[in-house]
Amino acid sequence: MRVAHLSDLHLGYGGAGRGQGRANDVLRVFQAALRRIAELEPGLVVMAGDVFDHPDVTASPIAVFSREVRKLREDLPGVVVAIVAGARDTPVDPERHGPLSVVGALEAVEVAAASVRCLKVGKGEVAVTLVPHGAVAAPRLPSLRPDPRARWNVLVIHAALASGTAPALPVRLRDWDYVALGSNHVRTQVSESAHYSGSLERIGPDPWGEAAVDKGFLTVELGSGRVEFSPVDARAAVSLAPVDAAGGGVATVARRLGEALAGVPGGIDGKLVRIPVRGLSARELAALDRDVLVRIRRRVAQLRIDALPDGVSRT
Repeated sequence: MRVAHLSDLHLGYGGAGRGQGRANDVLRVFQAALRRIAELEPGLVVMAGDVFDHPDVTASPIAVFSREVRKLREDLPGVVVAIVAGARDTPVDPERHGPLSVVGALEAVEVAAASVRCLKVGKGEVAVTLVPHGAVAAPRLPSLRPDPRARWNVLVIHAALASGTAPALPVRLRDWDYVALGSNHVRTQVSESAHYSGSLERIGPDPWGEAAVDKGFLTVELGSGRVEFSPVDARAAVSLAPVDAAGGGVATVARRLGEALAGVPGGIDGKLVRIPVRGLSARELAALDRDVLVRIRRRVAQLRIDALPDGVSRT
């Protein structure tokens, strides 16, 4: 049995880019990922939380998700899609229905929205335990045990396993044939059989922190335990070295910016670009924004200017 593992899709993400560009980015890479998954022919696709960026997303991301999953099932009639709700998918008010309640009504889509669910797939050979954010954040943590009657046991969790800002859940990793983790946007191997697949796009307040990280999804062969990574074409992110503007004025800064941008390998067009600028006053920064940065913004997917005080360096 082959399993495809995705997480942190954040469909409906708006970001800080121009227009709907970043929202379209997350939809584009999701579509590309599902088309590649169809080629790999898994029997099970697991999504480890934060499928949507927030519980009040508009109809469009839900419609795209539903359409793409239907296409996947047309290509792979026997495939099952199993989803756990992440923190972003979970409404604050437990009486409200989030977007996963809609997609959970699709044929062969199984959702754990608030509590642990267990299901069997692959003619009963694979037991899948789904642990959503709500179960991890509950006052009493769930006790998780594999099904001894199943040939393979897969655990899907949206949580941190050790410590950090997210809820931590103790799990005996060796008890499971594969543990599909979500909540970490960077692909990370926790053990031989436990992995964070990472997000499909560079999202959040600091996509430049993931500039060197490939984005994509994982597949695992349960029989052999072999895990493989399949990349997707996420937006490239570029963070320039600080541009020194002290004592130079707007014209000097514009020239130095042009020189720095000209040195970016492959250019800046269509990329996420961060430029730290040191030594500009608020007035000078406003003039730079009006006279120079507007032209740069037309070329890039997202631009962030970090105004640094004199004597402070940032990479």
